[in-house]
Amino acid sequence: MRDYTSECFEKVYRPTDLIAMTTDAGVTDITLHNLLNTLGLTDEQVKENLCLSYLYDGDEIDISEIRNNQTDEVYWKDNGGPWSSIDETLMDSLLMWGEIE
Repeated sequence: MRDYTSECFEKVYRPTDLIAMTTDAGVTDITLHNLLNTLGLTDEQVKENLCLSYLYDGDEIDISEIRNNQTDEVYWKDNGGPWSSIDETLMDSLLMWGEIE
């Protein structure tokens, strides 16, 4: 498991900030809030800003967790193990269209 306590960066997503998601029909715009809900990681009650914690590993970005910026409740965390299709969908959307810099 990686140690994300040092050199971490954060990006905050408001409930109106759009990213995108690849579907069978192509690419569709979606908010991170709705994506997490669609993937079953949250419910529709999450209205606060979301905070994405990440670090750089050479030229790559490693996302460590996604949490509620107000309550600090963690909705997704990289546990260092094999990823599910939910993890893959979430990471693909964020890394391709999440404008993480």
